[in-house]
Amino acid sequence: MNFGIDRNAVTDEAKHMAVFLQKVLDRVVKAYASYNMPLPSRRYYTFGDPVMDCEQVVVTFIQAYIGTPGDEATAPRRASDPRTATLNITVSRKIPVVGANGRPPTAEAIQDAAEITAYDAYILLDSAAKFDTWEDEGYGIGVIATVDVKAPEGGIQTTSLTVTTAIP
Repeated sequence: MNFGIDRNAVTDEAKHMAVFLQKVLDRVVKAYASYNMPLPSRRYYTFGDPVMDCEQVVVTFIQAYIGTPGDEATAPRRASDPRTATLNITVSRKIPVVGANGRPPTAEAIQDAAEITAYDAYILLDSAAKFDTWEDEGYGIGVIATVDVKAPEGGIQTTSLTVTTAIP
């Protein structure tokens, strides 16, 4: 879909945020691959809250600002200062639910699913280091990263990394 816009006519500079978000998604996929941990095949970036209705990996743009990660921005900043984005990176997976017979899932099934969620939480938090550098070597200006797990909804549970990182 082109939504009535000739994307080829748009300058490359205007595409910078889209390129950045795709690179974030690619780095998440590479992080999971380095742990030999499968990810859902549905993968995308978006703006606004994504619908968590199936297994998927989503990079969601929350905000961007001028300044470094964690900068309180209580004073005006030069437009040439670093730019920073806050993103949510979510991995949603199926979890056991009450069966058609009305029986709750077994404790073993619940813990098995929780173990996969624990893997996701660790890998996502560990992947935050991949957003502190955008060059081949060295670290950048730092990140802020937190992981949490959302309450299950409709047989899906979502593990979420909120990361604030410099936009290269």
